Amino acid sequence: MYHIPHKTETNKTVCGRPIEVGGRPQVLLTTNADRHKGVGTCNRCKALQAGQSRTAKISAKHRKIREAAPAEKKDRKPGKRQPALLVLGERCPPMLVTTYKGKEYTAKVNEGGTITHEFKTYNSPSRAGKAITGREVDGWTFWSYLAEDGTTKKLDTLRKEVA
Repeated sequence: MYHIPHKTETNKTVCGRPIEVGGRPQVLLTTNADRHKGVGTCNRCKALQAGQSRTAKISAKHRKIREAAPAEKKDRKPGKRQPALLVLGERCPPMLVTTYKGKEYTAKVNEGGTITHEFKTYNSPSRAGKAITGREVDGWTFWSYLAEDGTTKKLDTLRKEVA
């Protein structure tokens, strides 16, 4: 049985939203609305209900995961990082050289593996290179050293030989 709403009566779906198409109320089946679940439910409410059920399933799944295996915090070592050139050990060169924009730069390698350039000390070749260029650089390929045969080689080649 169909029900045509009067002007004073609001036309609502089972979910409670008014049904209108083009500003005009639509005719609804009002008898046995519980038996016909699809009848009288607007598409917006169907999508909302589907989204809510998906969210509930995902939330339950995440809750089970968190309860099953709580995350353990990793212990962090306090203090400064170890200088990068310490990996070279005994083969660490005493001086580093590079050419940037036609100008030659030098840096001294200290006994602790730190690099000193223009009275500033750096723990990594990349930080020392950034001091020259003003931008991030790969210090292992940026810096060169004077090899035993008198040629200059990239610091990266020495690192690969040691490893």
